[in-house]
Amino acid sequence: MPVAFLHRPPSSQWEPLPLQHVPGLVLWAWFRPQQLPTGMLVRIPPELATVYVGGFPFSLADVLTAAGIDLRLLHSVSIFGTEWQPAAMITPYLVHAFPPVAPGASMEISINVAEQSVAMPDAVLAPVAEVAKPVASDTESQDTGALMYDRIDTAWRASMQMERQMTALRKKLASTIKTLGKLDRDLGPDERLAATREDQDNWQDARRWARELSARCHRELKSFDIGMTSSAGKRQVREKIYSDIIEPRKPSNDLTNIHREFETYRKDMTNLHKSMTAALQAAGQNGTQRAQRILGTIQRRIKERRAKMREAIGGTNLDKSVRRKS
Repeated sequence: MPVAFLHRPPSSQWEPLPLQHVPGLVLWAWFRPQQLPTGMLVRIPPELATVYVGGFPFSLADVLTAAGIDLRLLHSVSIFGTEWQPAAMITPYLVHAFPPVAPGASMEISINVAEQSVAMPDAVLAPVAEVAKPVASDTESQDTGALMYDRIDTAWRASMQMERQMTALRKKLASTIKTLGKLDRDLGPDERLAATREDQDNWQDARRWARELSARCHRELKSFDIGMTSSAGKRQVREKIYSDIIEPRKPSNDLTNIHREFETYRKDMTNLHKSMTAALQAAGQNGTQRAQRILGTIQRRIKERRAKMREAIGGTNLDKSVRRKS
């Protein structure tokens, strides 16, 4: 059962937001950001836009349910960067699927929550009554029944979605490691002659950054290869439990422990995903981009030096290096 929004503290980073009514589909959420302390931001992963070209298989009610927001507390919403609309004006999105995102538009949904219940017509509340039920408290018997299977299924599908995303991140990390390795080199003869002392010091700092970031990327790559997604991380064991018990809904007296294990696995996968993403971003900003800026400065100095080495003689530019004193 999702934690009620009113009990949620502000997020410190983007958090996964699995949708209960769409198993395996996970959005990203930031609760109570500085610019919206009484609301939240929901970001749709870019890859979903390529999969669901004609529109997304979830509604605003699905998002509210996943975030633990009581429909009566909904104040206003901004969808894909559009102007804020009061709750009474966005009723079509409550039960109907979101349309596709227009090219160049924001992939975010901004939701503002009221401090007290908003008076909404019964005609508005009725169509989403069934969808909003998960926000309310569930009984213990429901937790040990079909709902528990759904929760485990959602946790596993979310983990698999993140694993696919991390597979793509792994390729980028491997490519970045090679790029950083090529940047960890001595300056060439022309570069040494043209570079100032400050340039040379900056380049040594860039090489140090490249080595450190390359090692960090390698650690994240290794964590993915031999960590939770491998046999050492018991991935195959969980996959077998899912295929043997959860997917066919086979009766089990250990659902509570299975749910705890799968939810822990999902959280660990989320942390690994964030760590790999952070390493890749750091490698780009403080590694390749830093080195390329310094090399760009040195290349400009090389061109300036070559220009100074030439002067007009009889209408022909000759390099000083080929002229001889008479």
